[in-house]
Amino acid sequence: MTLESEEVSFSREHWVEMDVRSEDAYELASGWFDEVVFTKRLVLEKSPDFDALKAEIKELKERYGKVALLIVTKKPSLIREVKNRNLKVLLYVQGGDMRVNRFALEAGVDALISPWLGRKDPGFDHVLAKIAAKRDVAIGFSISPLLSASPYERAHTLRFMMKVWQLVNKYDVPRFLTSSAESRWEVRGPRDLMSLGIALGMEIPQAKASLNFYPRMILGRKS
Repeated sequence: MTLESEEVSFSREHWVEMDVRSEDAYELASGWFDEVVFTKRLVLEKSPDFDALKAEIKELKERYGKVALLIVTKKPSLIREVKNRNLKVLLYVQGGDMRVNRFALEAGVDALISPWLGRKDPGFDHVLAKIAAKRDVAIGFSISPLLSASPYERAHTLRFMMKVWQLVNKYDVPRFLTSSAESRWEVRGPRDLMSLGIALGMEIPQAKASLNFYPRMILGRKS
């Protein structure tokens, strides 16, 4: 799937891709973006081996520079446990489970990615928007789930994303647009991501800010 718009004003600025999840995706994105964050998926059912995790993070930072951990779990307490270890990387949580969505926001992670994922609703409401704004947690609007979705699923997902954007905009929640690419075939450039943002209801300056201002602000926390 490619999202394009002839009306998008596109000029060379400082673009940031906040979430790619494989080496080949990183290499391709690095040709299109000024900064790219490599994300390691961390699927948790119990406490991880933190010594091994720290060693892997060190290796990833040496290779990629900017690194994030994406926690995928059904156990909210594990989010707090990882955060309390102060691993000196960006900490993302995969959205979808409502308890996990809320706990991630209350814990003050760096970003909640796609809170609507796999749901029959947006997974995000006024209460969660207020928590996100208060705790300064960004919402990641990922294009990846749209790429393999059926037309029916895509329509519903876009509707949920539009609702989340309305709340993010209303409560001034940090945000970013991202590929969340698992492979090079899922990587999308700044133009396509901006077009996604505009399709969700963003004005052009808001879409640009979701690839520039907000990502740079989030990265600044770890500098």
